Amino acid sequence: MNESNGSDRSSSADPGETPEWVPTPDQPWRPIPDGEDGDSFQYDYGADWCVDRASHPQFHGGYPSPNHHRTECRSYDGFFGALDDGGRPGYFSAYLVRPFRFGQLGHTPDETRLAIEFEPAEDTGGEPFRCTVHPASIRNLAAYLAHTADVEEGWRPPRHISQGLTDS
Repeated sequence: MNESNGSDRSSSADPGETPEWVPTPDQPWRPIPDGEDGDSFQYDYGADWCVDRASHPQFHGGYPSPNHHRTECRSYDGFFGALDDGGRPGYFSAYLVRPFRFGQLGHTPDETRLAIEFEPAEDTGGEPFRCTVHPASIRNLAAYLAHTADVEEGWRPPRHISQGLTDS
């Protein structure tokens, strides 16, 4: 699945940017000038947990390797066989994502999110699906999945989570 955060431009220049640079397959990201010329194009070091960390600019001569995903850093993914609501087979995966903003103008604060996607095993199996989960919800989701993993055919009382609050 290809998600876009805007760094894979198809036009030669966006409003407010100089038209001299045009993305190519070998240089899909805007090069970052060495000197301070007033424009604040981002030099993104990427996420430490990125599966393509060796392709980040600091490890690849100052420019990202074209092997890196153009729009985001991704962690290794968990990959599981699954069925969609219609019973058609597919694959469920979960991995961390963070936008990769090398060469973009300005600064956008980003957060790491959990991406969850389902991709049908067959071309006629329906559309791929992807959603992301806010970082604050990842631990709750993990606790919920751990709790429900022990339930097969029976009911189990809800797990009570201590909020860490004490009476003083």
